[in-house]
Order: sequence, then structure tokens, then C-alpha cells
Amino acid sequence: MKHPIQKLAYDSTSKALYLAVGERIQKFDSVTGDLISEWIPHTCETKTDLEEPKNKKAKTADSKHNVFRTLSCSPDGKYVVGSTDEQKSLVVLNADDLTVVNIRKFPKRPSAIDITSDSSTVLLGDKFGDVYAVPIRDVTYVPTAGLSKISQVSESESGGELDPILGHVSMLVDLLITEDQNGLRHIISSDRDEHIRVTKYPESFLIERFCLGHEQYVSQLLIPSWCPNTLISGGGDDFLAHWDWTTGELLEKVDVHSILYPESEQNESEAQVEEVAMSGIWQVPELQLILAYDETVKMLLVFKLHKEPRELEYLNKFSVSILDVAVTGDSGKVWLSIDDTDNNNQLIQKFIISGKGEFTATDSDVTARILDKASFNIASRDEVVALHSIALLRKHAEH
Repeated sequence: MKHPIQKLAYDSTSKALYLAVGERIQKFDSVTGDLISEWIPHTCETKTDLEEPKNKKAKTADSKHNVFRTLSCSPDGKYVVGSTDEQKSLVVLNADDLTVVNIRKFPKRPSAIDITSDSSTVLLGDKFGDVYAVPIRDVTYVPTAGLSKISQVSESESGGELDPILGHVSMLVDLLITEDQNGLRHIISSDRDEHIRVTKYPESFLIERFCLGHEQYVSQLLIPSWCPNTLISGGGDDFLAHWDWTTGELLEKVDVHSILYPESEQNESEAQVEEVAMSGIWQVPELQLILAYDETVKMLLVFKLHKEPRELEYLNKFSVSILDVAVTGDSGKVWLSIDDTDNNNQLIQKFIISGKGEFTATDSDVTARILDKASFNIASRDEVVALHSIALLRKHAEH
């Protein structure tokens, strides 16, 4: 049995596919399927094979829980950035060889990250509701020679204490940074209390507006590249919200409950069970498609986002238990991380999505080579933390 691949990231310039597996980062050539490098925090900084550490006692007791929950490539392709759970750390690696560039610990667990367009700064939100601006290259950080133990990184090594640039009253769940038509940058952030907030950056003391219309937590935010004034949001509500974020106008609510539960009789007993929990929203720009994943039903929904008039059109659904999606930008080709620890040849697959939202598996030989080196062996599912946890954000009335 192999550990599931909880996060994916793809760099189109180098055609490198990055995998977050537990507390490790792996880099693959997506064309050949070759393993290029690997970073394991409790052993050496990089590895080029998947041999288990000889000294297993070197692993800390909390290594099971110190999984990467976020993973991104910088826009310039030079860095791989992720955040971990138990150690509450932001990790910045050199994309070429996965050597450490920066590690910084935070008071609370990180919940979301995004990277500025010039690849200079990571915006990180935590579960306390705070957002920090972290320089990708911290000149005061010196990687530990030989070992790169996150638990040994001190405040002085990570550049000293940072002050939040903005904060939510509730748990921050997602954020992104974007620009308006005048080139002014904004942070869009969402929380467990149904709020979507638009804040100026770097003048983050200035709140531009709120996008109000959700009734449950907002776990996912996306601005499609072909509609830069558009924001797609989703979470615990029965709909995806379609906004003009520059004005705060709610353009439409797209019903997803009826797609996920087509045979529902809509009675009260079923309503408590038939909940929506959107754990991922992605874009496929070359086809102008939006992918939205519900972790409750384990269904990937495909929509077409039209520019004129601006509206979401439902196309298709794909029943699969996934953890993440990496879009390549190449003719509708995407990588899916599949949560199937009992069937190791299904941990990751590559698909082509048609303009009608249909999925076709492709490049099976490349996938097979990646699967041969991806992940690591575990004895049982008990060694894996809960990876489908978005639904836990829902607030239930107390009786």
C-alpha cells in the first residue's frame, strides 16, 4: 500500500510535475516520467531515489501529521512553495534541485497560499484568520548544512517575526492575489463565516469591498485568466457563486446540489445528509472550462465559462475520488491525484478533457513510470491523516 499524493503542482515552462506525498516533495519529468529529485525534511535535503531513510528513528513522532496541505509553483518557475500542518511551516524550495531556499514557522497552521506575479512574495493565510506577506528569498535564512529539519528552524533563521498584513475574525480558508484593469493589486480572501473580502495590496489596511451572498463557509476561490474581472467561489453552499469582484456584484448562483443529488426527494431527513463540500476549483484556460470537485459525493463537475454573456454552463460530471488537479495548459491535458491506497496503479492519472467536458485517459506509459517511483509504502491507512476534511468546516446548529 502506498501513501496517497495529496497535492500536485505543474510548471509549464519546464514541464515538471511536483507531488506532495506526506511530508515529502517529489519532482518528475512529465514527458518521460523520470524522477528528477525528492526532498525529505528529516533526512537529507534532496534525494534522487526512493530509498527509505536508513535511520528511521530520525523521524519525529509527529511526521505523520506534518503533511503538505498546499503546493504551488512560482510564476517564473524558479521555486516550489508549500505549507505543512504540524510544524506550521512555509517551505520554499529551489525548483531545479529541490534544495531549501527558505523555511519559516508560523503561530498557527497555514491554510492557503498564493504567490505574487513577480515571484517575490508568498501570501500566506492561517487558520487564525491572519494573512502574511513572506519574501520568497529571505536573505537572513541559512539552510542547515547536511540536514533540513523543519523542527530546528529558529525565528532568527527564518528572518524574524512577521506581522500580519490583514486579518479575518473567522478562520481563513482561501486567498488569492490579482490585479484589476488599472494594474492595482488586490488580495481576495474567504473565511468560514461566509465572507469574501477584497483588500488592496500592499496597502492592506484598505478594504475595497465584500462579496456577500454565501450562507456557508467559502473554501475555494478562482479568477479565470480569460475573464479577469470574474470570481468563482464555492464551499458549503448548494451553489457556485459567479461574481464581478471589481464591483462586488453577484452575477449568478449556479445550482450544484441538483447535479450532485439528481434523485433527491428533497425531504428534511435527506437534506441533512445531502451536503455540498467543494474542496477544489480549477481552470482549463485553453478550453475556457471550470472544474469543481465535491468531496462528499466524490464528483468532478465541468462547466464552460462564457465571456459574453458572462455565465457558467454545466457540461458534464466525472465520478472519481481525487485529492488535487494539476492543469498543464496543453490541449486540455490534466493530472489527477486519486485517493486509492488499495490500488496503487490509480494514485495518479493523466487525462484529456474535451470541449464537452468528457475525460479520456492518456499517456499510460508515462503514468506507469511515475507510479513506479511516486509515493512511499505504508502499512495501513492509519498512517495517513484525514485528507477529505473540507466538510468539517460546516457549522451545524446545536440542539
